[in-house]
Amino acid sequence: MTLLPYEFQRIEYLLGKYKQVGLIPSEEWELRDLLAKEQPSARDKSLDDLITLGLIIVGMYILYKIFED
Repeated sequence: MTLLPYEFQRIEYLLGKYKQVGLIPSEEWELRDLLAKEQPSARDKSLDDLITLGLIIVGMYILYKIFED
C-alpha cells in the first residue's frame, strides 16, 4: 500500500464531501492524483468510476489495517 496516512484521510474526506455537496474541479483532480498513486489508470477515469475506485481502495486499506494488526 503506497498511500501515506494523511493521503488516505484526504481520500476519505473527499469521498464524503462528494456524497454531501460534490467536489470542485481542483478537489476532483486532487482525488484523481491521490488514487493514481495506487491505481495509475485513475487519471483517465470518469468521475463516477473515480468515486467507485476510491471506495474500493478505502475498503482495501481498512481490511489491510485490520489484518495487519
